[in-house]
Amino acid sequence: MLPDRLDASTAPTAPFTPTPQHEALAGLAGRWTGETSTYFDPDAAPEASRTEATIEPILGGRWIRIDYQGTAMGKPHAGVMWLGFHHDPQVFEAAWIDSFHTGTAMMMSVGAPRADGLISVLGSYAAGPERWGWRTTLRRDAADQLVLESFNISPAGQEDRAVLTRLRRA
Repeated sequence: MLPDRLDASTAPTAPFTPTPQHEALAGLAGRWTGETSTYFDPDAAPEASRTEATIEPILGGRWIRIDYQGTAMGKPHAGVMWLGFHHDPQVFEAAWIDSFHTGTAMMMSVGAPRADGLISVLGSYAAGPERWGWRTTLRRDAADQLVLESFNISPAGQEDRAVLTRLRRA
C-alpha cells in the first residue's frame, strides 16, 4: 500500500547542503501581487495587467515553484516556472510553461550566477524556421519587492523587453 499522497513541496528528500543561491531562492517564498507590463511591440506602449504569484520551495529547498496568474490580451492566463541551482555545473536552471507565451512547449533556460545577485537564465523558442532567444531575469529590489523581466532576442541578436513584472509581498 502506498503512503499518503506526497507532492513536490512535502516529499521527504535525501539531505543536501543548500548553497547561498538556494537560500536566496528560498527567501522568495510567499504570496506576491503586482503589475505586469507586456510589450507586444517594442515601439508601442505595453499592455498593463494585475499579476498574483505564489512562490514555494520544493524538493527540500532544491527548487522553487513560481505559480502565477493574470491576464494577457484581456484574457485570463496562468503559468508556472520551476527554478533551481544545479550544484555540479554551478548554474541556475529553469523550466517554464504558461497558457499564453509558451503554447504547447516547455522552455528550458540556464544561466551562471552573477556577482550582482541578478538571476538571469536564457532559453530559446521556435518561431517558424528561426530560433529566438528568451532571457528571464529575477531580482529583489527590497525585502518585499521582486522584479521579473523577460526579453525577446531575435536571431540577429536584437534584444527587446517583452515582459516587466513588479511584485510586492502580499
